[in-house]
Amino acid sequence: MKSVVLLILLLWHQLMFCQTNSVPTKDLKETVGDEYSFAYSLPYEKGKSFLLIQAYQSKLFSHKGEFALDFKMKRGTKICAARSGVVVEVKEDSKKGGIALKYLAEGNHMIIKHDDGSYGNYWHLKYNGALVSVGDTIRQGQIIGQAGKTGYAAFSHLHFEVTGEYSPGQNQIPTQFITKKGKRYLKPLHRYTCI
Repeated sequence: MKSVVLLILLLWHQLMFCQTNSVPTKDLKETVGDEYSFAYSLPYEKGKSFLLIQAYQSKLFSHKGEFALDFKMKRGTKICAARSGVVVEVKEDSKKGGIALKYLAEGNHMIIKHDDGSYGNYWHLKYNGALVSVGDTIRQGQIIGQAGKTGYAAFSHLHFEVTGEYSPGQNQIPTQFITKKGKRYLKPLHRYTCI
């Protein structure tokens, strides 16, 4: 019950105050240009639709100054690779999660190195929620894990970001995704269907 109330309060706060100050997609197009023009798949199964809770540089909870995305998902929801690559890191041994800073190091995750040297970071996987191993070559759209609420998380979701170096949260790259309306930056509080 507490988590439901917390989720409602976070969503209300998001609607009322936070996302209005996010980086508008128009500004991203002007400042980033086509330097990072690869079109990523949404990180879940084709035909599935999920709500984007936090977008780039959200002021809601944990994305202040970050180019990262949070998709609301039930625990156990299948996560797919947004881009092909090689798995370079997997952590799936944690059962702990919450909004206290002590949970920062508890986030189950995987990191995939792409052919251009960038890295896809998938966070908050459930306990034993990785379906791939370090060294595996994976293809775009392949099922790679399951969503959860481990680490610094208020509710079950997938935190996704792309970085230019092998260091989560550092040198983040804003990415565009393939949507029903073409290749675009995602907007908060919109549902997106993977095609």
